[in-house]
Amino acid sequence: MKPSVLEPWISRETGCDSREALDRWQLERLREAVAHAKANSLFYREHLREVQPEDIVSRDSLARIPFTTADQLRAGPQLWLCCGAAQVERIVTLKTSGTTSAPKRVFFRREDQERTVDFFAHGMGELVCPGDRVLILMPGRQPGSVGDLLERGLARAGVQAVQGGPVADIAACYDLLRASRCTCAVGIPTQVLGLAEYGALLPPPERVRLKSVLLSADAAHPALKRRVGTLMDCEVFDHFGMTEMGFGVAVECSAHQGCHIRENHILVEVVDPETGAPLPDGQTGELVFTTLGRRAMPFLRYRTGDMGLLPAGPCPCGSFIRRLVPRGGRLRDRGRLWALDGVLLDCPGVVDYALEEDGFSLTLLGVRPPELEEARRRLKRAGIEPVSLTAQTITGFSGTGMQKRTLSERSD
Repeated sequence: MKPSVLEPWISRETGCDSREALDRWQLERLREAVAHAKANSLFYREHLREVQPEDIVSRDSLARIPFTTADQLRAGPQLWLCCGAAQVERIVTLKTSGTTSAPKRVFFRREDQERTVDFFAHGMGELVCPGDRVLILMPGRQPGSVGDLLERGLARAGVQAVQGGPVADIAACYDLLRASRCTCAVGIPTQVLGLAEYGALLPPPERVRLKSVLLSADAAHPALKRRVGTLMDCEVFDHFGMTEMGFGVAVECSAHQGCHIRENHILVEVVDPETGAPLPDGQTGELVFTTLGRRAMPFLRYRTGDMGLLPAGPCPCGSFIRRLVPRGGRLRDRGRLWALDGVLLDCPGVVDYALEEDGFSLTLLGVRPPELEEARRRLKRAGIEPVSLTAQTITGFSGTGMQKRTLSERSD
């Protein structure tokens, strides 16, 4: 088993060939990030008023830096800027699904986006080789969108990309996958599962043969990954991304024991979601991200609201690059959505599900009628008894699929 493809890239960029050396390098870059933010951002000048770069001497001293939050970002994104508006190459506006709160706006300079392109160019080496073809099932029409950056990264690695966009029509997308003769597909977990279910219903000669699939944009439960791998008869990799971090954060290696982090650009912590205290490796908590070297809009100790853990010990692949394991669900859901994924996305025919506002009325979605009685038995074994359980067949997915799913609180 070869080490993560990110290791030689990160080693070249940082000059580090060990965990200890990379930890020291990250602390130095963190001090530089704090100095850069304080000197150039109105928000950070006030937010970091009590913080001096020289105070950061170890990973333990990260706690000296106050957290930043999505609410602070919504309140005044321009105040976070560390450069003039003329230097901004790309602005991404993020509106949280189902809320009336102000959208988040994220600003990128050209060099910020180039770093993501470079990450994609190297990270996709886990799945493809020069000469392969990749179908990108994510937004890619606009310059600087995730699909566009991925296509540029693949081209840099000698791999051809085909832009398919999110899966609005499952049958048409499967036809494109077949006609394009792609060897790999990159897409949103439930949408790729829909394609896999559709293909499994076809006669064997009409099924697509892929060597790999990359799931991105939302946490993919192991149950979903197993089903995609079985139905498509290919190796399935996970990617953790976040728009605020430039779309790319970490990608799984062939050991499939967590996603290796682009540690030359991002520092990751896990904290107790209630107290904010750091948690030891191996314990699930809230993921907190800090960008290193980001010029337009740095993020320092940004609370993501996503749950996950940093595995203890080295990866079985032998790499010293840290890994993260997403645990799904936004912070307020506390794993409820993740638990439902584990039950429902392992059920025959289910590719997604919808919940009424009370969170207990479930509609199972599938390209063929999901097996309600089997789902009901599995839910009961898991201690979940919905008010109602119905099924619906679908022919595609609406919207971009890029928003992470959340649960509504139960109405009493």
